[in-house]
Amino acid sequence: MAWTNLFTIGTTDLTAFEKIDQHSVDRTDVFETWTDGNWVDHRVIARTRVSGQVTLGFSKETDFSNFMSLMTSARDAEGYYPISVWCSNTNSTVSVNAYLDLAGDTKWDVTCPRQYHEITVAITGR
Repeated sequence: MAWTNLFTIGTTDLTAFEKIDQHSVDRTDVFETWTDGNWVDHRVIARTRVSGQVTLGFSKETDFSNFMSLMTSARDAEGYYPISVWCSNTNSTVSVNAYLDLAGDTKWDVTCPRQYHEITVAITGR
């Protein structure tokens, strides 16, 4: 069975470039906490948030260039991206608006003029 839709930006499915064993995205509750007059702590779920990271690898320069173009074109004026991502702890795919931060690493093949781009995408849901 082929994995699909583990990580999508807009309508572009990037699952084929993902290092599946490094997929680490969860959906967690964000709490408001308060302490009452008896010093008892209380938590109220204010919302849920998707956060984590995925690692993408590009062996073709055209694929990497297309990804970088996607990162420019898919970003909203407020700086977030519409994404769909698989959340490991809920066993489900969710669609959210998220901020994406990229960290890259380029590896060179010394036997031929080829390079491999590896991008770690940190995801922080709005």
